[in-house]
Amino acid sequence: MVLDSNKETPAGQRLLHPTSIDFETLVKLSGDAVVLLSLGGELAFMSPAAERLFGWSADKFTDHLSDLVYIGSSNADAELLHRILSGAGDLDAPLPHADLQLRSAFGSLVWAEVTTHLLEDPSGQPYAFAVYFRSIAKRKELEGLLDAATQTDPLTGLYNRRAFEDSLRREWAIALREKTHTSLIKVSLDRFEALADQYGPSAAEDCLNKVANTLKETARRPADIAARTATSEFSLLLPRTHEMGAETISAYIHIAIQDLGIPNPENTAGNGVVTASVGAACAVADQTGVAESSEFILAAAENCVFQARQEGGNRVKSVMNFLSR
Repeated sequence: MVLDSNKETPAGQRLLHPTSIDFETLVKLSGDAVVLLSLGGELAFMSPAAERLFGWSADKFTDHLSDLVYIGSSNADAELLHRILSGAGDLDAPLPHADLQLRSAFGSLVWAEVTTHLLEDPSGQPYAFAVYFRSIAKRKELEGLLDAATQTDPLTGLYNRRAFEDSLRREWAIALREKTHTSLIKVSLDRFEALADQYGPSAAEDCLNKVANTLKETARRPADIAARTATSEFSLLLPRTHEMGAETISAYIHIAIQDLGIPNPENTAGNGVVTASVGAACAVADQTGVAESSEFILAAAENCVFQARQEGGNRVKSVMNFLSR
């Protein structure tokens, strides 16, 4: 449609002719960050929104184009954008359109939805890349909160069973590749049902939270995972932890829970206080045979808990390096 500057609207206002529209001002007013680059990666235009998003003025921004994209893992769109910003864009390659993390002058990474366009002159010859960045920081924050909510036990704040099993599979895969030890400790509270029946739900929840806090204090390394995996059952995943570490920590947990002194008169195995049956397993992942699956270290720890309960509870049972036997 061609705008006619001589035609009047019903209100008596003239329609704008395209040549009279200040498109650069419109771009500057937009909340979307816009960067215009020559095919060789030279910065031709940077909108004020881009300066606000990245924290650099246009003259400083040029120095950071080649390392602007954070490439933490294999990401085709990140690689494509990196090449465009570095002046090595392939005109025949797909144009990146993705949610990416980017470096900023603030020291932190920023999340942005990135859209790239190849601009052509009237004769159809490409002459520049236009890259649009839309901040999605708030969306990513909400997604993080939602993800945390789906992975967390609402009562204790520990990871839930699903998150624990996901973590176990991930860490076992790493151990499989690096040939490192993995330790897994299962904790089952003895006669917990009797405590709940005698003292009620509030006392039962208080007991679970105290035990959970004990496990939180034990799982201090970034890779350690403490989870509530059943009503009165907890699990502790300790990547890169050897046999001695697994035995020491499982013994500590057993004593620490008893030392909480939570009353449970029906628990004769613990002289009237809450105790736990603890099962510990430690193994080095192996790519041959059954050891390739994390299910086997999980089953080993659960069998140890079962044996402890069968023997009266309030004790630790363990199996070490069972996959190499």
